[in-house]
Amino acid sequence: MEKSWIDEDKRCNLTISQCLQHEIEPSYCSIAQWIFNVIHNIGEGLLVLDSDGNIKLSNKAAEELFGYYRMELYKKPFVELLAPPYRQKWIRTFLSKKKKNKANQYELLGQKKDKSTFFMEISTSEVFLKEGKILSVLVRDIRERKALEKAALEASEQERQRIGQDIHDSLCQLLIGIEFKAQFLAQELHEKREKGEELATEIAKLAREAATSARDIAKGLAPLAMTTSDLISSLIELSQNTSKNTHIGCQFHLIGEPIIPNPSFIIQLYRIAQEAINNAIKHSKATQIDITLGEMSGMIFLQVEDNGVGMKIREGMNKGLGFRSMLYRAGMIGANLTIDSLPGKGTKVICSLPSSVKSKTEVQEKV
Repeated sequence: MEKSWIDEDKRCNLTISQCLQHEIEPSYCSIAQWIFNVIHNIGEGLLVLDSDGNIKLSNKAAEELFGYYRMELYKKPFVELLAPPYRQKWIRTFLSKKKKNKANQYELLGQKKDKSTFFMEISTSEVFLKEGKILSVLVRDIRERKALEKAALEASEQERQRIGQDIHDSLCQLLIGIEFKAQFLAQELHEKREKGEELATEIAKLAREAATSARDIAKGLAPLAMTTSDLISSLIELSQNTSKNTHIGCQFHLIGEPIIPNPSFIIQLYRIAQEAINNAIKHSKATQIDITLGEMSGMIFLQVEDNGVGMKIREGMNKGLGFRSMLYRAGMIGANLTIDSLPGKGTKVICSLPSSVKSKTEVQEKV
C-alpha cells in the first residue's frame, strides 16, 4: 500500500477550534494562518459552537457585534447572546435538530454584553467531524433593514389611518346629510305624493345603510387602538362584529391587567388578531373563536383560538393564510408568534412579548 503523503509521526493532532484559538499561536502552520486570517477578517460575525451549544471560536466581527473580547466569548453558551424571550426558542428549535449539513436562516433578537438588544439574522449549518458535531453560526446585523421595514409599515399604517379618517370625516358626513334631506323630502311629500314619499323613505334607508357601512370600513382601517384600553375596546368590538356578521360565535377574554405603552405595538397586536380571525372565518369551519388578551409571568400575550378543523402548520404556511403577515408584524415589535394546530384539533395563534419590552426606536437609540 502506498504510504500517505503525511508522515503519521508529524501529523498535527490539534482540532480546528484548538488551532485557531487565541491562546494558540496562529502561525502554527501556514494553513492555520490562512484560515485564521480569512475567518477573522470577514465582514459577518462567525461563531462556531460545539455539540453543547458553547462557543468554541469567534471572529472579530462577532466580537464587535456583541461587545465581548474573544476570551469572554470562549466556552460561553450561545443562548446567552440572545434576548431572554428567544432563548427557549433556540434551545427547543435549534439545538435539538439532528439533520446533517442543513443550512437554516432565522431572525432573532440578540443581546449585547451591556444588555442592549438588536435584531440579527443568523445562518446555521451543522457539520459532523471526528471531534463531534459542530455548528457554524453566521450573524448579520439587520437593524438598518428592520428600520426600513418599520418605516414602510408605519407609512402604510399612516395611509390607512388617513383613508379611514377621510371616510369618517367626509363620506360619512355627506351620507348623513343625504339622509336628513331625504327625510325632509319625505315630510314635504307626505300630503302631496304618496309614491314620492315612499321613494324618499327608501333613499333615506339606503343612505343610512351606506353611512353605517362606511363607518364600519373606517373602523377597520383605523381602529383607533392607541392605548391598552382602546385595544381592549377594539377587540371587544371585533368579537361582537364577528359574531354578528358570521355564523361563528366569538368572545373576548381579559386576563390580568396588561399595559402596552407603545401605540405601534398596540396596532400590530390588533392587526394580528384581525388576521387570525379572518383565517378562522375563511378556512377553519369553526363554530367558536375566543380572543384572549392578558399578562402572566411577566409576559403580555394575545391569543386567538378556534375549534375548527385545524391543519398541518407547514401546509398552512405554504398556502399563505396570512401567517407570514402575522409573523412579520410580530417580528416588527420584537414579539414571539407561535401557531399551534393539528388536523381536527383547531388552531391557536399566540403572540407574546415581555411586559417590560421597549420600543424598537428606544432600543436602536440605546444601541
